[in-house]
Parts: sequence; C-alpha cells; structure tokens
Amino acid sequence: MRARVNGIEVAYTDEGKGSPLLFVHGFPLSRGTWEKQVMAFRPDHRVIAPDLPGLGESGVRAGSVSMSQYADDLFALMQHLNVGPVTLVGHSMGGYVALAFAKAYPEMLKGLVLVGTKGGADTPEVAAARRATAEKVRTEGSSVVVNAMAPKMLSPSNTDAAMSASVRDFMTPSKPEGAIGALLGMADRPDAGAWLGWIKVRTLVITGTDDVIMPISESEALAKAIPAAELKLIPKAGHLVAFECSEAFNGILKAWLG
Repeated sequence: MRARVNGIEVAYTDEGKGSPLLFVHGFPLSRGTWEKQVMAFRPDHRVIAPDLPGLGESGVRAGSVSMSQYADDLFALMQHLNVGPVTLVGHSMGGYVALAFAKAYPEMLKGLVLVGTKGGADTPEVAAARRATAEKVRTEGSSVVVNAMAPKMLSPSNTDAAMSASVRDFMTPSKPEGAIGALLGMADRPDAGAWLGWIKVRTLVITGTDDVIMPISESEALAKAIPAAELKLIPKAGHLVAFECSEAFNGILKAWLG
C-alpha cells in the first residue's frame, strides 16, 4: 500500500483489526523484517509496518534525515490511516525513531517496545564513521552498507543460508540517498538520556544475547532509565531478533500485550 505523507510516498503494510501495533524497522532494512510479526498479530491487532523514507520501497527525502523527521512522518501516516494511539515497536534505528516519537507525540502512544536499540547519542568516533560510510555510499552505492551490515544481523552461530539471504533481501531495495540520509541523521541524533524518565507509557525492552551490533549493556541501561520498563533477553538471537527468533519474540510480545 502507498500513501503520500509530508511530501513523500510511503510504502506500508496494514493488516488485521483490533488494537493497533506500529512496527518500525532498523537500518538499512525495510518493513519485510516484520513479516513474521504481521502474520502472528494480525488476527487480534491492526498491524501497520511502513518503510521509512529512503529505505525499502518508500520515496526519498533529500539530505540528512533526523530521527525527529522520521517520527513526524510516522505521525503523518497515522493521521492518514486514522489510527492511534498505538503500541509502537522500534528496532535499532527504528528504536531511535520510536524514542523521538515518544518525546514529540506522547498522546499517540499506548505502549512502547524498544528492540536492539539504545538511548544514547553516537560517540564522536561512531558519528565520524557513519559520515565516512555515507561518503562511500555516495560514490559506491548502497552495497557498501549491505555488505557491511548483513553479516552482523544474525547470531554468529546461525548457519541458515536462506535466512541470511532474506536479510540481504530486506536491505537491497534501499536507495543510496536514503541510506546517506539515515546515516547522517543517526550521526547527528541527540542523546535521549535527559528525557527517558519522562516516558509514562508501558515500555518493553527486548534484545538478543548474541547481538554483535548493540551490546546487552545498552538495553539494560535503556530499561533502567525508563520508569518501570521491562527487559527481556532472547538467547542465541542476534541483532535482527524479531526475525531470527520470531517464536520467542512473538511469545514475549504477546504476553506483554496481554
């Protein structure tokens, strides 16, 4: 499905009826990463999963794209779909976007699920590396980030070739300009630590124990900073935990929603 929001055509999935769940993917991924959640939750929920602008099948916004801009785009999509408040589930960069959304639109949230993400800003070294990668994408294309990120998405012990191929499939539709905008936006994002304590909705933090991109310590710090947040660890799961270990992930999320 397609909708034009804030001047950008956004591709999205919208299935099922009931209490709405809004799933936001990470970088440099697309909404396909949530396909197992769409199938599992659509019998009892309205499940919405967009491609963030510049990634997946959505249109591109020029230049650096802040996490707040992505959050504004989510809000505009919700208005277009006449939905809200929602339980917002954000993975990795989608978690940065979810936190920006929680700050800007707290009245539109029923719950918050943060997956393999963190509240802190990039260190100067990490920010510089993102900007350097953005320049490489500008000259060499999106394959730069696909080749760098795809091998890190699953647990190092995972030998499922078909699953690895699917991870690459989730990344390849993203446009070079979209990857550049996201990288620059992540490099410039502010530290959310000063206002995490303002979050009042029920919050769940989930991470995989084999995540080589986002250390468990980041999820622990995030859960500690948000009032009454719950932390759940999924064994033998990598960064893309909801796809790699969907049965465990869906079971945790269903129990928490219930």
